[in-house]
Formats: sequence, C-alpha cells, structure tokens
Amino acid sequence: MPRAANIVGVFFAQSLLIMNAQAEDTSARVLPHGVSLFDTTFYYYFPIEKRYGPGGDSEALAADFNTDLNSRVFPALSGLNPLVGGNATLGKSVVDSRLTSRFSEFNLAYGLTDKLTLVVKVPYGYVKNEIRVGLNASQANVGRNPLFGTPSDPFHSPLIPIAAGGIRLTDEDIQNLLGQGLDVNRDGVTDIPGYGYERFETFTDSGIGDIELYAKYQFYDRKPWRLAVASGLRFPTGKVKDIDNLAALDFGDGQTDILFRFHVDYGVTENLQLNFTTRYDLQLPARQTLRVPNSVDQPITRDIETVDRNLGDVFGLDLIGLYQFAPEWSGSLRYSFARKFQDDIDGDSGLPYSSLEQESESENQRVAVTLGYSTLQRYRDKTAKTPFYANLTYRNRFAGENAVVSQYISLNIGVLF
Repeated sequence: MPRAANIVGVFFAQSLLIMNAQAEDTSARVLPHGVSLFDTTFYYYFPIEKRYGPGGDSEALAADFNTDLNSRVFPALSGLNPLVGGNATLGKSVVDSRLTSRFSEFNLAYGLTDKLTLVVKVPYGYVKNEIRVGLNASQANVGRNPLFGTPSDPFHSPLIPIAAGGIRLTDEDIQNLLGQGLDVNRDGVTDIPGYGYERFETFTDSGIGDIELYAKYQFYDRKPWRLAVASGLRFPTGKVKDIDNLAALDFGDGQTDILFRFHVDYGVTENLQLNFTTRYDLQLPARQTLRVPNSVDQPITRDIETVDRNLGDVFGLDLIGLYQFAPEWSGSLRYSFARKFQDDIDGDSGLPYSSLEQESESENQRVAVTLGYSTLQRYRDKTAKTPFYANLTYRNRFAGENAVVSQYISLNIGVLF
C-alpha cells in the first residue's frame, strides 16, 4: 500500500479523528487526494421491549395494541351499547412485543481532492418483532350469537350480549376479525367483514436500508481548528412496512432526504481533541398508501388512501471528546441529541389525517463510550503491514419521546488503501 504509506505520517497526529470517522462520520477530517477508506460497522442491539411515549415516560413497546376492544376499536359494536347499559366490549387485547435488531453499515470513501471526500453509505439490517397476542375476555359483555342465521334467532344480529346467550370470542376469533372476517355461527360463511390485515404474529425480515451518497468539503485546517461541511442525498432504497401487517417494521422512510452537516474539530492538546457536529435532514414530500385510523392510539382501521406525505425534518448534534492513551489505543465519549419534527399528511377523502401526524415527532438523547485500536503508528514505523483501525462502542439511549428504549454494542473496522 504505497499510497497509504505516504499519508499515514500526515494522519497520525489526528488519528483519533480518523478512527472515529465511521458510520456516523463526526469528524472534519477528509481523505487526501487518491486515498480510499473502507469502513464497516456491525450493531448488536439488546432486545427492545419498551419505548419512550409522547411525554417521555417509558412504556411497553406494544402499548397501543393493549386496549379495550369496544366501539372505539370496532365501531359496529356501538349499536349494542344500549343493550348492555354502557360500552359494548369483546374484552381486552393482551399484546407483548419484543424487538431484535442486527444492523450493519458499509462505507466507502474516496479523496477526490485534498479538501473534498466522496462517501457512499449502505446499511443492511435484520429485524425480528416477536409478538405474543391474546384476548382477555373475562370482562366481555357481548359475544357470538350461536343462533345467527337460523329461524329461531330472535336477535338477527351476529353479536349479542353475553347475558342473552352470547358466546365470548376466542383469540382466533379476533385474528379472523382483523383478517378475512368472522364466521359467527361456524357455518363456513363470513358474517362480519374483516379489516384485511395479515395474521398478527411474529414478523421477521432483512434487507437493505436507505443508501446515502454525500460529499465532505474541508474549508479550514489550521491548528487547533479544523472545519468542514458535508451535503448529499439519502435515497429511498429501503423497504417500507406493509400497511396490512401490524407487526411489520420499516427499513427506510420511503422518500428522498437532503443531508446537511457541519463539523468542527478542536485540538485541546496533542492527545485530547473535541468535536462538534450539527446535522439537518430535509425530508422531501412524497406520496404513499397508508391506513388512516380515527385515533393515533387506535391503529385498527379499514380506511386506506394514497396520501400526500411530508415527513418532519430531523435536527441533530454530536459532542465528542477523544483522548489518545497510547500510540495504538484511544477512548472517546459521545453525547448525541436528535429531534424529528411533526409530519404533515393530507389527502382527498376527508379522513382524519391528523391521526397520522400526532406522535410523529420524536426526540432522543444518547451517550456512547468507545475504545479504539489503530495500527497507523505501527504502519508508519513499518512494523505493521496494513493501516487499519477498530472501535468497540457501547451506546445507550437514555431519554426520548416517541422513540424506542435501546442499547447496543457496535464493532467498527476500517482500512486505508
């Protein structure tokens, strides 16, 4: 690697910044002309079972699915309210969700000039949303009419009060009601139309995410400061979730983003350096087919429309302190903040589009600790054959709104050539 050998000596004084120029790219450093960097990061998320709600409090990941199955969820039940002297209900849904995620990012950077670097980022992920679902029918006051469709049926209604002989629904009955429909009297004919959802059960998938392509330009480099700006695009290459699958997860946002970054490096001492990075993602409008529920906390609906969707922009910042303990070893501490603004949804059918806008804003705060190893000094001394670095990171999202409560361990490896 003769080209890399020529530039390692230049890089070594700020090797910490290079070693942390990984998937999140929080450095103002750019690559010299003609030099390339391949960088990959593997993220191992601990199982996710909770989220931060709209007020920032921790709640179960499946909180919106644990509800009283009354006329708010199934409006057809409202006609039975007078017969039961209150709200007609089929019981309460009992849903647990446990999310497993394995996620990788692959980055290839190239120094187009000594001040301008081009970067392409390709994410790839695996997700498993483990669903346990059931029905607690102990408080149900309406159920199946076993005589429905027969001459002896005095009610002529598929559902009747339990007190009048109704039979409580089962877990499978609720699955059918969400899906193709409910056969109340078990004669092979659907008596209550379903909602068209796939079976509510564990979801597993893998695939590519939204690919990023951007350029970073370093416009100032004089000790102790280094400044750079970056801009590019994030393309909608990741799959968006199936609207008919309540357990499905997104691999992308479904629209193009324009990315803006501003990087500031400051060398406090030879071994201690600070970085400040601000981010802004401008999410461009797009059209997407969605289900439009009546309420944000009642996701079950038959209403489907292709709507005009403008996702809220995202603002973020990173504060990093990096310290080099020895020529090969370093450590860093990072604090990150991100705020996504509210979505703007509109359509032509007069549906309650505000239900898709509510709780679409989010906020999260994260802290990460990294231990880094590099062969850059050994490569310069000709005792190592390859100039590479490796970083082991623990990250904790310790606060937020409308965001999952998550922790991960990541391994980042990069090589210059």
